[in-house]
Amino acid sequence: MRSADPTVSPGGVGAALAAARAEQGLSVADVSDRTNVRATLIRQMENDDFSGCGGSVYARGHIRGISRTLGIDPVPLIAEFDRAHSRMTQPQVFPSREFDPLTGRNGRGRGRGFPWAPAMGVSLAAVCVLALLAFLLPGGSGSSARNPTVGATVVTPTASTMPASPAPTRSTVARLDGVNVQVAVRDNPSWLEARDETRRVLLQQILQPGDSRTLTAARSMEIRIGNAGAVDVSCNGRGIGPSGSPGQVVTVRVGIGASGDCAVGDSAPR
Repeated sequence: MRSADPTVSPGGVGAALAAARAEQGLSVADVSDRTNVRATLIRQMENDDFSGCGGSVYARGHIRGISRTLGIDPVPLIAEFDRAHSRMTQPQVFPSREFDPLTGRNGRGRGRGFPWAPAMGVSLAAVCVLALLAFLLPGGSGSSARNPTVGATVVTPTASTMPASPAPTRSTVARLDGVNVQVAVRDNPSWLEARDETRRVLLQQILQPGDSRTLTAARSMEIRIGNAGAVDVSCNGRGIGPSGSPGQVVTVRVGIGASGDCAVGDSAPR
């Protein structure tokens, strides 16, 4: 990385990025290919418009990534951004235009995930009630059968007359097959986008600290993480852990290996 003047261009952070790009002889498309940041967003940033970044956390991440690509020091640029945009709003959810199976809504609505805990509680209560009824009703395990007597001979009920015992209750939770990934956000927000092997969107939103999601695909899954240092990932019970450093954009690929277990590909920075 070449040394840079610690002062920022009078035009602001955007002008400094544009000047560095021009000095390197790169186009906006070139920078977009190297950083995976949309060309339209790069143009907005060069005009000192960071509203499309989704919040200050991601704006700093984009400034850092573009600066490193251009070979300039990102520290003074980030400091200038913090000074000029101290009132910038917090990250916003990027709505998906496709149906989101986690919320049961399309991309135009916002909502939390399905309330699994109450649903499981209701299911457990129903199973307990059915078991109690089977115990109390005639013919259940709770009813006592008396042996009729003929003279001095005790008649033992045959197998056909024995009260039927309640059938064992089957588990209502089926074993999950395929690729089952859990993502959990720890101490800082992060945006995530997950797609299955058919490129169908499974998740596309910003999660807050303490949030977690469980995603399922038949054969493989690709997960893009906007703040890799804040997100823990596990696949089929195997913990992957943080996939990068704070503020780093990383793509994680998982799939079914030769042994049938979850195979984790290399984490690729974007």
